[in-house]
Amino acid sequence: MKVKDENPCRTCGACCAYFRVSFYWAETDEAPGGYVPAELTAPLPPFYHLMRGTDRNPPRCIALEGEVGHSVRCRIYERRPSPCREFGVQLRNGRIEISSEMLERCNRARMAWGLPPLNVETRLTCTAQSSGERTTPRRKPIRHFPSSVRNQPAA
Repeated sequence: MKVKDENPCRTCGACCAYFRVSFYWAETDEAPGGYVPAELTAPLPPFYHLMRGTDRNPPRCIALEGEVGHSVRCRIYERRPSPCREFGVQLRNGRIEISSEMLERCNRARMAWGLPPLNVETRLTCTAQSSGERTTPRRKPIRHFPSSVRNQPAA
């Protein structure tokens, strides 16, 4: 089975306009091996940076383009920080992975933007390569991500 590329995180953007995105400073391209464009970040002493715009009220990541809930994209998707890589629906090896905590956070952000809650079972489906029939994907056990300061609602 192959998962269709229907990850709602790539078209929603609610979390990008609801949460503060903070991460270890060495992820910026000013550090050796860093990749997040430093000009899009601001220091959060002593050891963190945040994505500009996510420290505002209302928050909106500077890298988010488009209209939340309709047509959005991250202009630094391949260079986004670890909280963005870890947050939300993950499609790995043809399977969906999301923790119950991440789903709750996602739906909190969606509700703030007037969007319906994400229902993983009905939104993300698999297509059998041999027959072309649509089926509900088999799910791996829920993967739990550690809680942290990252992805907390902006003040």
